[in-house]
Amino acid sequence: MKKVLIVEDDVNLGSTLAGILEIKKLNVHYSNGYDDVLFVFNQFNPDIILMDVLLPGDQNGFKIAEKIRKNKNQVPIIFITSLEGAVAMKKAFSFTNADYINKPFRVQEVLLRMDKLLSKQYRFNLTENFYRIGDTLFFPEEQLLRRANNKIHLNKYQTMVLVVLCNNQDNYLSRNDIIQDVWGVDNCKIKENSLNNVLSALRKYFADDSKVEISSVMKLGVKLYVEDIPD
Repeated sequence: MKKVLIVEDDVNLGSTLAGILEIKKLNVHYSNGYDDVLFVFNQFNPDIILMDVLLPGDQNGFKIAEKIRKNKNQVPIIFITSLEGAVAMKKAFSFTNADYINKPFRVQEVLLRMDKLLSKQYRFNLTENFYRIGDTLFFPEEQLLRRANNKIHLNKYQTMVLVVLCNNQDNYLSRNDIIQDVWGVDNCKIKENSLNNVLSALRKYFADDSKVEISSVMKLGVKLYVEDIPD
């Protein structure tokens, strides 16, 4: 389930948007901007942010985004604002992996822009709730891999590990981080064999797709690599 952080000082707009996204089966955290947004961001660790530009007090959506990017975090950000003119738009598009939308807006427009950024960042389809991994579609809620007319049913831990890898695609994750995230244990050694079995099964499922590789390197960890397909 993708996590969305909404930062919006208009409570009616923010809560309405949050409710709609929750119906779409997204994990939503709503902030009205009066709290420490950076603290909320670090605690919640969202997959995408809907960020109002004009916030209460001395907080500002662009300044918050600058701090996030300074920490080398490329989480997708959609700036939402009532500001008009080229200056605000130019500032919004100065950020990598970002988009910009003016109030008032249609919810469908927000969903389409979210889908575009999520697809680019994670190869995730918001509308149908699947990841595209090479030639395979991965449906986490159904614990299912689908390629052409073939279907492979995953178990709980195979699904959870693959979600973690998809959300960190092309980056190495330490084995301890994966184990703690999936099995929730502090003593990671007791689940090393379980992780090895899961990775072995996942590699087998993707063995005939040359665009997909699950690599494991000592001291670096595990990485899901998916070759980009030209548009």
